[in-house]
Amino acid sequence: MSQRQLRVAELVQREISSSLRQGWAAEAALITITTATVSPDLRQCRVGYAVAGDEAAHKAARALLKRIRTELRSTVGGILQMKHTPEILFTQDDITGGVARVQAMLDELSRKDRENKPKSDND
Repeated sequence: MSQRQLRVAELVQREISSSLRQGWAAEAALITITTATVSPDLRQCRVGYAVAGDEAAHKAARALLKRIRTELRSTVGGILQMKHTPEILFTQDDITGGVARVQAMLDELSRKDRENKPKSDND
């Protein structure tokens, strides 16, 4: 990824996150913008988001982002000042699944360490 792609992606991520907090604070309280990647031609930007909460919160977040996508694109376009503002595509990140997998691996390693630890005379 080029330096320009990285800069544009970072600006898009920061601006979308900021806009959500300012314009839709109550509705977007459980949404975290996690990543942004821009296509090589700078025409599309894939924005990853995570939602804390149950399935209803996930559906509400998806609906909100779909509803305000054009407004966010307009806001981002004003900041970027590029010839073409990238089209914003939202994708949901499953960070909770990753966290659960890491926690399970850490628990397993801890259990193995306790099993393999040599018994001392004081135990």
